Amino acid sequence: MTFCRGRFLELEKYWLLPILLGFVIGLAVFVMVCIYRILNHVSLLIVNFDPIFIFASTVIAILGGYLTVKFFADSKGCGCGTELVIERYHHKSGFVSLRDTVSKTLASAITIGFGGSAGLEGPSLLLGGGISSFITRRLGLSQKDVKALFLCGAAAGFSAIFKAPLTGILFALEIPYRRDVETEVFVPASIASVTAYFTSAMTLGTETIFSSSTLVTPTFPTLMHAISIGVLTAFVALAFMGIFEKMNALSMWLSMRIPPLLMCVFAGLMLGLIGFFHLEVLWLGYDFIHKIITTDLGRLSITTLIAVLILKILATSLTLNFGGSGGLFVPSIYVGGTLGLIYAQIMGLKPTILYVTLAMSALLAATSKSLLTSISLIAETVGPSSIILALISSSISYFLTGSRSFYKSQLTSKVDAGIPHASMDKHSF
Repeated sequence: MTFCRGRFLELEKYWLLPILLGFVIGLAVFVMVCIYRILNHVSLLIVNFDPIFIFASTVIAILGGYLTVKFFADSKGCGCGTELVIERYHHKSGFVSLRDTVSKTLASAITIGFGGSAGLEGPSLLLGGGISSFITRRLGLSQKDVKALFLCGAAAGFSAIFKAPLTGILFALEIPYRRDVETEVFVPASIASVTAYFTSAMTLGTETIFSSSTLVTPTFPTLMHAISIGVLTAFVALAFMGIFEKMNALSMWLSMRIPPLLMCVFAGLMLGLIGFFHLEVLWLGYDFIHKIITTDLGRLSITTLIAVLILKILATSLTLNFGGSGGLFVPSIYVGGTLGLIYAQIMGLKPTILYVTLAMSALLAATSKSLLTSISLIAETVGPSSIILALISSSISYFLTGSRSFYKSQLTSKVDAGIPHASMDKHSF
């Protein structure tokens, strides 16, 4: 009788509860996207009325995000939501307060909606993990179960925002470590992600940010270009991470010398200056990414594309280190796609989409140390025909960048977390 009751509890926790979590998180992501869209519509109205108002919009983006966290969150740190998810997973056993979950998600919507350069995957991961943390703690589950299901909630949040359930599963399992995968929660994470995907598809539609596919037959020349892109992307990834770290250090240095509000205003004005000359580097950047993928951008000059790439790195680093909130996943895709387009134009290569997606995958793998995720995203949203080439480019970039990553809280492996690799007990999934 005790054995049967134990198995039933396992069924409830790791099979039925993830369905509930996926549904609730899918609806929560829908609400977040609606709030973002309203704020983004207001921002675009302001900017379209007079381009000079881009400065007002970007100041609101940084200052609004900072003040939301300052006054409403328990944890006062701004920045990347993904970093917070990793930190809470490793050091707080998946505990995120409801105040932090709501306020920091709202801060991200304000930041990105009004022109901050960041991605919605950061707040989606935090929203999913935070909702899971709240529900599982209210149900009185053990610390181990709360931590495991926290990762499932994060996977559901990612899946809902990108309409890519397999990518969501892999990202949540890969992101805690730089050289390891949290395989034990694969089954409940899969259930939560698929449920969140269907919920999001019913409320937001099934369209992904990549709505194009192409049939590619790997050849020796494409193999050589895939290798070249992997090497080139590794250097750009190191530059992106280096600039991001330097900007973080500058922010910490300035915060000890000038008032935080003044620093936010200054950062907002600098972000507005960037947007005044290249508006496409602000906000989410989905339109620019979509145009790159569908080759609907026109033939921009190499100089313009290089300027866009550099300014996107600067805009993202400013946004997330000077008071704004959001994610780094989408900016990584943006920078990678732009780099791929530059490479394809310089080398005169066709189809352009192949080299764009290879660079996207490679840069994402390098900056987040998520090799499987980067390949899965391309396969799931663009098409499976370029998987082998993406694997080559991503693997080269992943290993050439060593242990460098955007996320300071990432551990190298489970051994660093005190978890033996052979710890697959009867309760593992």
